[in-house]
Amino acid sequence: MAYGLIDKLTNFLMPVEGAADFEQVNIRERKAQLRVHVPTALKIFIATPRNEDEVRLLADCLKNNMAVLVNYEYVDQQLLQGIHDFLSGVAFVIDGSAERISDNIYMYLPQYAQIEKQLFAVSIPTYVKKKG
Repeated sequence: MAYGLIDKLTNFLMPVEGAADFEQVNIRERKAQLRVHVPTALKIFIATPRNEDEVRLLADCLKNNMAVLVNYEYVDQQLLQGIHDFLSGVAFVIDGSAERISDNIYMYLPQYAQIEKQLFAVSIPTYVKKKG
């Protein structure tokens, strides 16, 4: 191992007993070991299913880390429940989530995507006429 002058003097003047020898890692080698995981842009697949045959495409999109926004406007309540249960199960398996946007619109998200909901209250001033 190549030690610098300071390291040699320090070890000579203040020996450390039982200390393990550590290799000094070159800065370039250390930078090569660091990885930065930059998330890519979230892709959203928007669908309006009309029957259960289209559900497999939605599940495949969800498994490929795409968010799926589903409008259940054209399906009956029983089919809505079945499709929603299936896509919620797919989202659960990939550690994702399912969010209800409105009565007929749901969003299924992959693992690292999140939705932040904010409710806004609007105050409308009321004018009261005084009896005079």
